[in-house]
Amino acid sequence: MSKTRVSGGVLARAALVVVAAIAALACGREQGQARVDVVPSVTLAASVADGEPLQIQYRWEPAAEFEPPAEDYQVFVHLLDADGRILLQDDHFPPQPTSQWRAGQVEEYSRWLYAPRLEVEQVSVVVGLYEAGEGSRALVRAGGDWVDAATVHELQVRVGDMTGEPVRMDGWHSPERIDESLLGQWRWSEGLAHVVFTNPRGDGILHLRAHAPYDEVGAQTLVLRVGEQEIWRTESTAADPFLERIEVPADLMGDDKEWVEVTLEVTPVLVPRELNPESADERQLGLQVFLLYLSPA
Repeated sequence: MSKTRVSGGVLARAALVVVAAIAALACGREQGQARVDVVPSVTLAASVADGEPLQIQYRWEPAAEFEPPAEDYQVFVHLLDADGRILLQDDHFPPQPTSQWRAGQVEEYSRWLYAPRLEVEQVSVVVGLYEAGEGSRALVRAGGDWVDAATVHELQVRVGDMTGEPVRMDGWHSPERIDESLLGQWRWSEGLAHVVFTNPRGDGILHLRAHAPYDEVGAQTLVLRVGEQEIWRTESTAADPFLERIEVPADLMGDDKEWVEVTLEVTPVLVPRELNPESADERQLGLQVFLLYLSPA
């Protein structure tokens, strides 16, 4: 069998042609990709318990020669594991549309992110801008380079840390679940329900995501107390799930106490059998609670 011999010079010239072609394609992609001359960054805790609500402070700093884009870009936020897999995302429009950003005016705002258990110890937070209709990303600045996704934070997750989770004492029905989503699992309270939390030893925020059976019983009065002190009271006016973040001062929880007791009171309650005599469900159902979490402020 005959063999064809290729000289080193031919191989070198072929390699140069390939490299030039790749560079031309990359240059073409970059030249055709929109640029927004801002540097993104976030302020976020270095370490959180798995399942803890995340408060992320976003900052977009325009360059001195910044020119606002014609488009109102959407922000993408990806939480990635070590393999680059998206664990959670929070795409949103910034409060000030990007077409109204100006040189010398830093854009800052805060958002809460509620995640199921991530069950990984290290999470990278990646942000960027994209055109909502087409999905095409714009380039932003990061470390002096133009990138279409900027890694702005490395987050340590304390897997197995249950500090902010409630320990239910009484007045709660068994857990129910239809899927793994945030609204796919819940517990009904009775008219009076108690929980305890580990004392955060500082100001805290009590996160309550719930649904009131407004369509069945009408308006309900909802009250939360820490010890004997009322911290929140409202009247439900709709059947849609709601989210409340209630500030709990440190002095109300006490520096010398290991546990914080919280009481939920709901009136009136729903008794399914009273609405439908054919129902066998005689439970007293107060509030359908999807999330109850005490995080550090």
